[in-house]
Amino acid sequence: MKTQAEAVLEAFKALGNERSIADIKEWVTKQYGEKWKDYGTIMADMVPRELGGNNSSTVPTRYRQLGRVRPGVYRLIGV
Repeated sequence: MKTQAEAVLEAFKALGNERSIADIKEWVTKQYGEKWKDYGTIMADMVPRELGGNNSSTVPTRYRQLGRVRPGVYRLIGV
C-alpha cells in the first residue's frame, strides 16, 4: 500500500517540478480517491531539515525531497 508521501512524490513527478498544495491534492485524489485529508502538513514534513524542514516530522529521510518555494508552493528537489 502506498503512503501519502509516496503519492505526493508521484504527483510531483507526473505534474512537474513546482506545484501548490492544491495541485498535488487534486492529482492524488484523482488517482487514489479521498484517502488522505491534510496535504499541507505532509508536504511541509517532506522538506529536509537542512532546508528548514520540520524537526518533529516523522517522515523518513528518503521522502524528504521537497523544497518550499513560498507559502503553499513546493518544488521537487530530490531524485
